[in-house]
Amino acid sequence: MNLYTSYWAMVRNFPKNLVGLNTTMWPPKWRPLGQDKRGIWVIDCPPLKPGKGCSDLCRGSCEPRHPQDCDFLQKYYEQLSQIDFSKFCNSLQNLANRVKKRENLEDVDFAFIVFEAPKNACSERIIIQQWLCENNVKIQEWDRTTRS
Repeated sequence: MNLYTSYWAMVRNFPKNLVGLNTTMWPPKWRPLGQDKRGIWVIDCPPLKPGKGCSDLCRGSCEPRHPQDCDFLQKYYEQLSQIDFSKFCNSLQNLANRVKKRENLEDVDFAFIVFEAPKNACSERIIIQQWLCENNVKIQEWDRTTRS
């Protein structure tokens, strides 16, 4: 099982074995949660959705965009730091097993989905990647050239 970060606009390019995990408060209107016509799944990931402590801290207009100066991202990091990482990984593995069985797939990978494109440094993506790396988990940005 490989882990990636990605963003909503890229979901339309996911292969069938890449399950999107929504880390945003709500999905865009054009792509609701669930399985699309191509069989691509996007599922909510409640532990990684910004919690109450993050409320009203981001208005999407950071100038300049420096993640280390962002109150929202600092609170988001604190939120992720409270997650029992072992239990989180076990739940991902259980989800992967269920999807493999349901969809008759050999392997399943996950992409944590955010709104911002990779060039936007002020994004939950940075914190998700940092959190996983601190827990010795390899993660990279998924793009069309990534073999999943």
